[in-house]
Amino acid sequence: MEYRELMDYCIEQLKLKGADKSRILLNQEEKRELYFNAGIIKMFRTTFNTTLTLTAIKDNKKGSKVLNKTDKGSLDLAIEETIALAESSEPDEAHDISEDQPAESFESGIMDPDNDKMYVKLNEFLTHVKEAYPITHFEEGGVSFNKNSIYLKNSNGMDYSSDQGYYQFVTMFTSKEGKKTSSFNYSAKIMNNLDEKFIDIVNLKTLLKQSTEEVDAKAFDQKFEGDIIVTPECMGDMIGPILGHLSDYSHITGVSKLKDKLGEKIASDKFTLRSESLGGEFAVKSFFSGDGYKNENVNIIENGVLKSFLLTLYGSKKVGKDRAKTDGANMSIDPGDIKFADMVKNTKKGILLSRFSGGQPNDNGDFSGIAKNSYYIEDGEIKYPVKEIMISGNMFKFLNDIVEISEEVTDFGYTKFPWMKVKDIMISGK
Repeated sequence: MEYRELMDYCIEQLKLKGADKSRILLNQEEKRELYFNAGIIKMFRTTFNTTLTLTAIKDNKKGSKVLNKTDKGSLDLAIEETIALAESSEPDEAHDISEDQPAESFESGIMDPDNDKMYVKLNEFLTHVKEAYPITHFEEGGVSFNKNSIYLKNSNGMDYSSDQGYYQFVTMFTSKEGKKTSSFNYSAKIMNNLDEKFIDIVNLKTLLKQSTEEVDAKAFDQKFEGDIIVTPECMGDMIGPILGHLSDYSHITGVSKLKDKLGEKIASDKFTLRSESLGGEFAVKSFFSGDGYKNENVNIIENGVLKSFLLTLYGSKKVGKDRAKTDGANMSIDPGDIKFADMVKNTKKGILLSRFSGGQPNDNGDFSGIAKNSYYIEDGEIKYPVKEIMISGNMFKFLNDIVEISEEVTDFGYTKFPWMKVKDIMISGK
């Protein structure tokens, strides 16, 4: 069956079996991957994957089923199981689907990859790093072309589809000299072309240089309250828990510390966080949400003021608040007005935080964890790499203690983050 015929069949059959409402999501993926291991190109492969998700609501009870086959026998069995799952679940009046909207199709990116250029660019990168960083070992990684076709329909008549294609570069590495070894590090970028050299993207030259220096990382035995400069690579780990307090789970359970803060100042006025789902500069766009609404570009926090939660249709109905007009894709932080080098010069004592390893903060926002691939800063100079140093603080205080944000921004293709300095973080060595 052609995809729309297939989806219409599922909606019709779910209705015949008692579903009051239904939603069908079909995702077709093509991936062409050029893979390397231990710094040597090993394999080129092409894979295809189809994922179909059926969701039915019956008497305010919801059931969902995911399958990879689309033949009629598999569809009929999945339809039966979806209805059975709905009938056995607990009723919840917040279960719903989006209303009817004009059907739309979207397209973005590249549809036809250049396999030869993928090889040339990856081989160029591996040859360069072998010569320029002889003690650095590339564990695994590669470049891939990814094409996703997504179709979303529901029983109210909503009908959206999108086709997107993009390249993705990923690498993991560590450095070894004799018996000395650095902590592993990694980076990735999503791109709409292969024009740039891989060595010139996402701060890789800096990360590789640091990796070679980190074989001589020093033990740290001080304990003090100082500044941290969060790198773009680490920014997602630091703001992720904040986003959790804006989402369904924390609102529904009542643990969100931000649930009553809409329109209020929750961060430094230097801080603006956006979800640019349709942002033209991002390699991948998110045209519509999984619950069936067109996305918009949304300011989540603007000059320190909370402007939007990240509630889905279900979350919004459950807690009686507005549904977010974005699904939270393509997060970016606005740049500041100071160069990174000057941020360092203005730092009396602190840490350049490149990677953070720690558990989730508690409900009050208190966090602690290990700073990895990080450097000690003193009197305006980056002194030396440090071994697994501990940092701790409170993430809500963290937002208000932002003192500087860099002019420079790193574009990973799915996020865009600057460097950001935060004061009064507890830093302690062993």
